[in-house]
Amino acid sequence: MAEVPQGYPVVLETDAVVIGAGLSGIAAAIHLAGSGFRVLCVEQRKEIRNVVGESLDWSAPDLFSDLGLPMEELISSEAATWKRHITVSGTHCREQEYLPGPWLAKSPWNVEVRTLHLDRDRTDGRLRDTARRLGVMTLNERVADFAVLDESSVCHRRILGLRTTQGTFIRATWFIDASGSDASLLGRRFGLKSAAYGPRKVAIWSHVPTEKWVEGTTLYMSGPAGRYMEWIWEIPIRPGFSSIGYVAPGSSVKAQRAGGSSSHDILANQCRRFPRLREVVGQSGFSDAATTTFLCRTYEGVCGTNWLIIGEAASQSDPITGNGVTAALRHAQEATALISRYRRRGTIPARARAVYNLRVSAVGRYFNSLIEKLFYQPALRDRLGLFGTARIYTVPAWLMNLVYTRMRPRTLLRTLAIGLVMSALRGLIWAAYQGGILLDRLTASRSPQSGGEEAHAF
Repeated sequence: MAEVPQGYPVVLETDAVVIGAGLSGIAAAIHLAGSGFRVLCVEQRKEIRNVVGESLDWSAPDLFSDLGLPMEELISSEAATWKRHITVSGTHCREQEYLPGPWLAKSPWNVEVRTLHLDRDRTDGRLRDTARRLGVMTLNERVADFAVLDESSVCHRRILGLRTTQGTFIRATWFIDASGSDASLLGRRFGLKSAAYGPRKVAIWSHVPTEKWVEGTTLYMSGPAGRYMEWIWEIPIRPGFSSIGYVAPGSSVKAQRAGGSSSHDILANQCRRFPRLREVVGQSGFSDAATTTFLCRTYEGVCGTNWLIIGEAASQSDPITGNGVTAALRHAQEATALISRYRRRGTIPARARAVYNLRVSAVGRYFNSLIEKLFYQPALRDRLGLFGTARIYTVPAWLMNLVYTRMRPRTLLRTLAIGLVMSALRGLIWAAYQGGILLDRLTASRSPQSGGEEAHAF
């Protein structure tokens, strides 16, 4: 994107402001600029590199194609590799593959069963080039606050402009917050309610050369009985080069660092637990290790009269779901469609706001709730087994993305329908999870170490 030239005035005016130049922000800027809007992107970082979100689900490629990046072009330019399956591997060297059934590719479904792994630096760079060609301007300053009309009424809050820490004031008709999960500027500014799933987690990752790689994502699971799960990803982002990352609760990483381990040491030590990764570490090692923390959280009320929240600022998906990129691109597409639809009116009506809010909330809660109850928590995983749990999760996850893509729930009735289905599935998993906890308590109460005379014997 083109930078705002030196000597710009203290007050800027434009049609739409996008806060954040990550994936969702740049996608929103492209959609708006392609529809004839003057777009200004406010991003405090001058360079965005080494980001995660490299393994796509089966809904994402069409969303990239809408941005001018079809699958074949990404593959031919070596910005991506094919992802034909997911392999789940346990600590005892057992593994199992999961992939969409071939029947999905046949009539009447006609689903594209191929998807991709992305080299995000290359792909995001291509998207920024597209935005620049469309005339999107960028301002490398940090947002300090918003000028809001009628702050007392949640329904009628209207953003008049924003001010940066450098003193620039920007007026616009439309505002999109794509600031990311840690900032979530409008979510915090308006005190929006949110639902969080699981503890704050840490991801440590690096990119390494790999001689042997397959056209699939591999997830290495470390979930001893009764304990919260930790895991490692291996994603071939381009031929001969893979992303390897470790995800664990912040408390676990903190304990490892207290023992004197650096982020680099933690990643290498965790990889050595698996023969395949031990070989990779031995061959090339890790030149560096990037670290980020995240909390899986979904906000409510992410659409107002002339503002919307998208991407991780609206809903942070757990990386194991592979749904983060799809959610970011869907939010960008649906938010900008609302702005384009009500461009002349200058205000998004209450019903359209409610429908957008419901979609974002329902999908975010669905994926995070399922993965937390099935995978991370031990109550069901210990009973169903790692591979049984993976099978139970992947089927509704794939089918829900398929249904969402086919239904395109932009209307109230379709949004309510898909929301009810997701709520029902969440309810079933919640009931099973509560049953697992109850069984654990009953088992513990009957254990000789659970209390009474036996406990005092120690």
